[in-house]
Amino acid sequence: MGIRGTVRSLVVAGALLLASGSVVVAPAVACACGGVVSGDGSARVDSETAVLGWDGRRETILMRLGMRFTGADAALIVPTPTPATVSAGSAASFAELSRLTAPEVVVDRYWFDSDRYESSAGAPGSGPEVLGQVQLGPLEATTLRGGDLTGVREWLSANGYQLRPEVSATLEPYLREGWSFVAMRLTSPESLDGALDPVRLTFDSDRLVYPMRMSAAATTPQSVHLYVFGDHRLTRTDADTESQFTTTEFASPVGAITDPDLIALAAGKTYLTELSVSIPRPTAITSDFTFAPADTDATVRDRIIKKEYVEILGFPAGYVLVAVALSILAVAGGALLRRRSTR
Repeated sequence: MGIRGTVRSLVVAGALLLASGSVVVAPAVACACGGVVSGDGSARVDSETAVLGWDGRRETILMRLGMRFTGADAALIVPTPTPATVSAGSAASFAELSRLTAPEVVVDRYWFDSDRYESSAGAPGSGPEVLGQVQLGPLEATTLRGGDLTGVREWLSANGYQLRPEVSATLEPYLREGWSFVAMRLTSPESLDGALDPVRLTFDSDRLVYPMRMSAAATTPQSVHLYVFGDHRLTRTDADTESQFTTTEFASPVGAITDPDLIALAAGKTYLTELSVSIPRPTAITSDFTFAPADTDATVRDRIIKKEYVEILGFPAGYVLVAVALSILAVAGGALLRRRSTR
């Protein structure tokens, strides 16, 4: 898709804001980590997927967004515990994940042709420190650290970002805890539709975490699809787990990983847990996603039962064997009758 597609894919997590002077526009739709905003209200998010990896010191989040967008100024902010490095990801990583988590194919061989089928189924504030800025085509990504809410809002406003009040409120807890932010602006006159190139955020962290608190500004139900690498099967441990719906789609050690980006992200951890999370009431969000080893490493994997009929000379083997057996019995029976008739 090229650099433009890669840039667009950054509209994926955090609270999204409109970068259009002083006009604040309500979000047209929301994604799991925030609200998507477009000047003409045409933005639509179809899917959001993220891959998480943590080596005990540094975390990587690889995100991909499926989006429809006819073209208008848009921007977003992603909170991270420490300043993040932003870079382009590869769609090949997600193709590899599809291969690793593909359903197990089990072949059931039938000797008879039957229909049996088994399945399983205020006052001036303290502004932030600008740590770095990267330009990728039409995208400008800036890493910010420090400051208070007033100072951060002033910086964002001066640089073309306008936060809705409810989005501003979600920034304050992160600032109190010393988190950093990646502010990204996207301007593209071209329309887009479909899965976009992924974006990678890498940052120091003392735990595996997926930022979600800014999603409390969303006005519609949210969903997020996560792949998490670890030494064991992982489960959510944050306070919001009970009020949301989390389904384990896959959990198992995986074989050899061939994609270089996934190899680096997994950091030697070979147990992969795939989670689907549904959030019916975003306004009830109080915490980020956090994770810990599950009680067991029991595997979860879809299974496809493939039914095959064993054939001999083009006929179901069961029928051929029955026919052979009947022929043998007939021959044996005939021989026995002949012996009896000659006595």
